[in-house]
Amino acid sequence: MVEAGIARGLNVIDAFSAATGNRTLNRAHKKELATQKSARRKYRARLESFRFGAVAGGGIAIAGGTVAIVSSNPALWFITIGGAVISLMSIRRWRRLGPEPVGRGSVAPATPLPRGAIGRDCVKRYLAVRTQVVNMSSSVSVLHPAAGKELVNADTQAAVALNALCDRLLVLHQLAASLPATAAAASATSAAQVVASRLVLGCDSYDKLLAAAAELLASPDLTGMVNLQPAADSLIAYSHGLMRASDL
Repeated sequence: MVEAGIARGLNVIDAFSAATGNRTLNRAHKKELATQKSARRKYRARLESFRFGAVAGGGIAIAGGTVAIVSSNPALWFITIGGAVISLMSIRRWRRLGPEPVGRGSVAPATPLPRGAIGRDCVKRYLAVRTQVVNMSSSVSVLHPAAGKELVNADTQAAVALNALCDRLLVLHQLAASLPATAAAASATSAAQVVASRLVLGCDSYDKLLAAAAELLASPDLTGMVNLQPAADSLIAYSHGLMRASDL
């Protein structure tokens, strides 16, 4: 009973430490969500403005033309022409507006595993290296926007697949803990080891991307992206392979 209480207390401490340590990823995730929300709001406001101009201008043109014909007042044709012009300009801007902006899909941090879970150290390593990639992307973007964008894109695409591995490790740990000394627990333990090995490979790819970004920052020629591009492509390809796998 004492050991169980201590374990629960340590897990609470770990959860608090994880929440504190993941502030960078949470902050970046919330900032991206706010940016996407603002962009969508501005887009929809412009869209509604153009729609209103097209409809209102058309209505003015039709009403003005009708009254001008009935009353035979030439001055009313100016109102008709003005309404038609407003409607045509609004329709033209509406067509040029394009589709609604799509965000880059920021991904929230994965949930850390409790003590004793298989793959716990792998998840901690993944969270640490991803935090460094997110931090470095800001510095890279200032000096080389294209490279910073590539760094963020690689993280966004890879984090979805690697977060899924972290979630699977948590589910497998809970299964093994809830059914100790059973065949299900043994299968869960074996599966967790396989999943953890895949997460290690993903962390290795993140490490290579982080090293490439550091090398790019140290390079006197920031126009050269030969160091960053292959590492980003490799991480993206690995994450896509995980997502396409039948057992993920």
